[in-house]
Amino acid sequence: MSDIDRLIHRNNYLIIREYLEYLLSIKNRDRKSVDRYRFWLRHTLLWAMEHPLETADQVRPPFVHYINNLELATESKKKIIETTRAFFKWAKLYHTKRFNRLPAHWVEDMTPPKVQRAANLDYVALEDVLKIARLKIDKENLALQRDQAMSALLFLSGARAGAITSLPIKAVHLDTEFPHIEQKPALGVSTKNNQSATTFLHNIPELLDVVRAWDEQVRKHCPPEYPWYAPIQQNWGEQRFSELEPGKQRSVALNKRLKILEAAAGLPHKSPHKYRHGYAIYGLRHCRTMAQYHALSRNLMHANVAITDERYVHLEEIERGKLLGQISNDQMQQRDDDLQGMLAKLDKDDLHRAITIAAGLLVKR
Repeated sequence: MSDIDRLIHRNNYLIIREYLEYLLSIKNRDRKSVDRYRFWLRHTLLWAMEHPLETADQVRPPFVHYINNLELATESKKKIIETTRAFFKWAKLYHTKRFNRLPAHWVEDMTPPKVQRAANLDYVALEDVLKIARLKIDKENLALQRDQAMSALLFLSGARAGAITSLPIKAVHLDTEFPHIEQKPALGVSTKNNQSATTFLHNIPELLDVVRAWDEQVRKHCPPEYPWYAPIQQNWGEQRFSELEPGKQRSVALNKRLKILEAAAGLPHKSPHKYRHGYAIYGLRHCRTMAQYHALSRNLMHANVAITDERYVHLEEIERGKLLGQISNDQMQQRDDDLQGMLAKLDKDDLHRAITIAAGLLVKR
């Protein structure tokens, strides 16, 4: 039988559709994520074709072998295999009788390829954002003022482009002890997997000043429900806040606007996601305790620190050296502080005696 004559088994299609509906309605996955799963599971259907999925262990070539031979990026192969393994686990749990003969070990043995992360992660550095923040923008150019503030907020928050462009004014809180934004779908924010979180900003005064300047202006002219990254309308060279409904491709527009801003600062173009990487790298460089590391991971809206660790494990070698060197410096500083505290408790006579004793010990050594 030729490939043209072969057809996808109808029951396979129906159970895949049931699984996707389960993810959507029971597991509360967001529709964009479910659409990605649908795309990945399409490869599962094409692999099995007319063979029932409950006999998947008998299909040749084996699934992992089949996927690994496709001309796809390693990351895509990994996602396809992981998603398919999750599907079969669900099938054995929710359709026990039908999938009873499919060996559990066969499902567990579906091992995705390892993705080699780039040794040097591309990201926006603090110095680059400061260059943008120091650009002199014409007071009449509202759009460029907005973009300048957004580049600063991207770096300070680490928010994804889809979330930050859908962030309403009322979700931005700058006049508090700890400035933060609310990345919450309940407020209309479009987040990955429909996650909800309060995200605290890095404490970088110069960037916060730029963000506050725009925040004050946008609050003066727009209602609290309006996007903080407000649409700007231009007529005959004059710019004003638009009353039109914001477009659906605002993250794409943000990417284009950043390109203009970066060119003005003499910088190469980097996507909004590179600002997120910059946020993470800056945070990792300044973490001194596990509590700080956990806080950074939660601010990135990662499910756990293992995800943060995996994503940023290739922090440059020179940076790792600095961080590890800092451990010794911190310990030395702690000993100095302890000694200083002890000496501060001595009166003048005892302090002179201590100096004499210390000098004697140094001579002996």
